[in-house]
This record gives sequence, structure tokens and C-alpha cells, in this order.
Amino acid sequence: MRRSAVSRLTALVALVVAGACTLDFDQFDSAGYQGPPAGSSGGGGGAPPPPTTTTTSAGSGGGEICTNGDDDDRDGEVDCADDGCDGFSCVAVPEDWEGPGLLYAGPASDEVECPAGFPTRVDVGGRDVEAPATCSPCACGEPEVRCDDPDITAYVDSQCDDAALTVGLPPGVCVPLSDNLPFDSFDGAPPDVRSASCPASGGEPTGPAPRFGVQALVCALGSSTGGCDAGETCAPRDVDDPFQPGACVWREGERRCPQGFGERHVFARDVIDDRGCTRCTCDEDGVRCTATTTFFANDDCDDPTISVRHDESCAEDAPAAASLRVEVAATGSCQPRGGSPTGEAVEGEDRMTVCCAR
Repeated sequence: MRRSAVSRLTALVALVVAGACTLDFDQFDSAGYQGPPAGSSGGGGGAPPPPTTTTTSAGSGGGEICTNGDDDDRDGEVDCADDGCDGFSCVAVPEDWEGPGLLYAGPASDEVECPAGFPTRVDVGGRDVEAPATCSPCACGEPEVRCDDPDITAYVDSQCDDAALTVGLPPGVCVPLSDNLPFDSFDGAPPDVRSASCPASGGEPTGPAPRFGVQALVCALGSSTGGCDAGETCAPRDVDDPFQPGACVWREGERRCPQGFGERHVFARDVIDDRGCTRCTCDEDGVRCTATTTFFANDDCDDPTISVRHDESCAEDAPAAASLRVEVAATGSCQPRGGSPTGEAVEGEDRMTVCCAR
């Protein structure tokens, strides 16, 4: 009996197992599975969601744009009234001031792009003028010299002892001589310098145009905002680099900041540039005149016989001559001076005051 009961129990277990193997697994809805409960450490979990970021115009949730006056996330609240705009606050622009906007103060403001929601660029000047004064070097041309007409003295002896005649000779002119002039020697002194000058050049400003070392730019809101009382604007409290922190207002002239905008910046709107250069001049150096008289066998000055330098030396035993011509030349050089930088570029009197909320 005991063996028969065991046999029946074994058969019953086998029947149950066989029935389980025929179950329809399609009846289990996998879409209804919600995963492990919160806090479980089941394997295969996904990466955590990216951190929320805040931009200049968007709220912390990313759905509400806080500077356009629209209910972007459809929650019934606009801009500063929306919980997603916790980085923004309502700003009342004081009377006679412009704003609000974002202030940039640094180098190369033309390379700075205004952020979304702040499309209007306002150039508010700068400070710390950079304008080195430099000049082109001075230079001199060839000296321009005028010489007196040279004199020549004729002697009746061959040693320049017994002077017979001293005459002034116009340079470059052929002078016929009388056949019966009994001259046997000649001498002449160098002609005097009548005038001398040197053309000067250079001494022109070559420095770059003046610019501000710190250039200031305000990016102003481009549309009406919402979520604030009348006369107020929704503006960011926390501002990303490279802009100054806080919303700003601005006004022409050098002003005290209105209440609530305690960070004061004053910028120059123009530059007074009186840079220049001292005048270039040239000093004559070693300028002198020389002359040479040439005698000719005929009266047309085309058959030279002897040349006499006007250096006060004697031309002895001069041959007979029918004509003569004197040539004058000048030598020397010019030394430049001047061309030094003068003046400077400074901030002008036209000012702009920008005040930002701390």
C-alpha cells in the first residue's frame, strides 16, 4: 500500500509540471513593468540625466524663456512670475535712464556677441586710451647751393707776381679773349657760398588711431517682458561671463547711480588726440663752392689748352688762348634733425555712466 501511494504521488507531480509548461506567456504585459523600485540597485541602470543649466534668457527648467513676455511652458505664468525664472527678478528702470541691459567692459568689444534676448548693441565708450605717438624719420635731399661768380686774376709775368687784371666770370659762358692780352699766368680763389639749403622730409605721425584699452558695450533687451508690475522689466540677476554681473542701466554724462544700482562705471565717449611731431629740418654740413676755368685755342670754347682750378694756386706759363669758360660746382651734405613725437591722446569730456545692480 505504501508503494502504491508513492507511485500515485509521483504521477500527480509530473502532471502538474507538464501543465505548467503549456502556459501562454503572452498573457504577461511587459509594458506594464515599471522597473525596480526607487533606491534599488538592480544592474543595467541608465546614466543620470544631465544637469540643468541656466542661460541669460531661459529659466532654470529650460521651458520658460524669461525675457520675451510669453508663457512658453503653458503653466499660466509669464517670465518673472514663472517658477522656472528663479534666476531673474523685476527691475524698475529709473526715470531718465535707459535699460536694462548687460554690460561688457574689456578688450575688443566688437568681437563680443550679445546673448539671446538682448539683441540691441549700445556702444557706451571706454577708458584707458591706447595711442602711442610715433613719427616717420627725418631725411634730407641733396643740398641746394648758390655760389657767387668766381674771379680770376691775370698776370703779365709767369709766376703770378705782377697782376694785370681781375675779372668776375659768369659760370658756363664762353668768353672770347682779345688777341693782344699779354697774360702769362693766372690764379683764382674759390667762389663764396651765396646761399645753401637742404630739402627736408619726414616727421609725419605714424602711430595707430587711438583706441580704448577697455571698451564698453551694453546689450539691451529687445522686447517687452512680463511677470512684473507696471514700469518693471524682468531681467537676469546672475549673468554669465564675459558680462558684468547684474542688470544695468545707463545715461549720458557723468552721473551718480540711482538707488538699487550701486555698481558705477564711467566711460569716455570720445578721444582728444593732439599727437604730432616736431618739424624736420636739415643742417648744411661742409658746403662749399669750387670753380675751374678752362682756356681754349679758338674763340668757340671747343679746343681746350689748359684748365686752372680756383684754389689760389698759380697756373704758370699759360699758353696763348682765344676764349675761356668757367664752371662752378658745389659740394657738401645735409644732416637731419627733428621729427620727435609730441603730445598724447586722452579721454574726452563726453561721458557715459553705467550703473549695475549688485
